[in-house]
Amino acid sequence: MSDQENKTGNTPKPRRPRHKRVTPEARPAMVLTDRDKAIIQAVNDHRALTQEHIQALFFSSRSTAQFRLQRLFQNEFLDRQFLSVVSGGPAASPAIYTLGKRGAKILVEEFGYDRDRLRLPKTLFSWQFIEHLLAINDVRVVVSVAAKLNGFTLEEWRDETIFRADPDYVTLTDKWGKGTKKPVLPDGYFCLVSPRGKSRFFLEVDRGTEEIAKFTPQIRVYDQYTASGQYQERFQAKSLRVLVVAVSPRRLLTLKIATKQVGGDRKYWFTTFDQVSAETVLTAPIWQTLETDELQPLILM
Repeated sequence: MSDQENKTGNTPKPRRPRHKRVTPEARPAMVLTDRDKAIIQAVNDHRALTQEHIQALFFSSRSTAQFRLQRLFQNEFLDRQFLSVVSGGPAASPAIYTLGKRGAKILVEEFGYDRDRLRLPKTLFSWQFIEHLLAINDVRVVVSVAAKLNGFTLEEWRDETIFRADPDYVTLTDKWGKGTKKPVLPDGYFCLVSPRGKSRFFLEVDRGTEEIAKFTPQIRVYDQYTASGQYQERFQAKSLRVLVVAVSPRRLLTLKIATKQVGGDRKYWFTTFDQVSAETVLTAPIWQTLETDELQPLILM
């Protein structure tokens, strides 16, 4: 028996390539399930997700997730990129799933998506962009899973692209009295419904790569946005907490000090990435405010 034959005497099928699609006639057969369609929606709405993200949202088994994602990719419902071919990315990297052309057709024909809601990448992502986007989605996916675990409802999530498409502006005044218009562009906004009512949050993901001088104007923007009544008008709500997720305790402390120095108040809550998980992000004491270093949960049970 040759090395190409298995123990039953049959020649095993060749492995499908990981980085590219097979020819159309060699595509694996598949029938789209409701879960497949939900995955296509999630990938579009998040702009890009890793297998780990998709597995956390939809699967209990890594092998099942791999199997299904391979078929969604080979049948052009999803596309995928690898950070190793993105400028500046690491040599070994996970697959990054984005919307495919057949997936876009499903969203339009079966779910009534307008064309402007489709997130079909026009080019390869830059390393700097995708690293930031995936960090935001790390938090977004964890919040989504945590809401389900606790019986809460994640009523809404708006990402930065929604704010860029229809931005609000505030005017910041410098020490010479000159005013400058600044857009309100959080990394995300979400509304969570729990037994304690509705809670609303802006999200800021800090990877420690930007100077503090670029962070503090965002704090001033948020303070002006809420003080002016523009936030209340747009979101029809008064409450807001701004969640800042930092890369390390040292960076967290630096961000807290900077926030205090520009007049930040108790709406700012801080934690680090290593403390964020589906089990902790909403109901465990992993957050601290400007008023105290004592750790608190976002939602009291």
